[in-house]
Amino acid sequence: MDPNNPTNERPLIALLADLGQQLETYRISRNLKQAELAELAGIGRSTLVRMEAGKGGTIDSLARVMRALGLGERLLEIVPDAKVSPLDPRSETGKPRKRVRHAIRSSRASKWTWGDEAP
Repeated sequence: MDPNNPTNERPLIALLADLGQQLETYRISRNLKQAELAELAGIGRSTLVRMEAGKGGTIDSLARVMRALGLGERLLEIVPDAKVSPLDPRSETGKPRKRVRHAIRSSRASKWTWGDEAP
């Protein structure tokens, strides 16, 4: 089992390639050359070439490119808002969660002993 793909989703390399293709298609639809968009975004042309090829990039570079394309606000749509959940009663208090705490599993299924008792 691939630790980077625990649920048999599409491989990350395929998702990045599709994202790069969408960036390229959107850039072309706006009549921008790679060098022009890279300059508007404040990144190197080679960085944009790598992103469009699905070969990587940083969140900062993606944000700069999306902002240069007029899509900056859409970055916030990538991850859904987790502040309010109808299934979590703590979300009604208005206090944001600061940490993750897993439920403690009860070990009361077997009686506790010192371990030196006779069978």
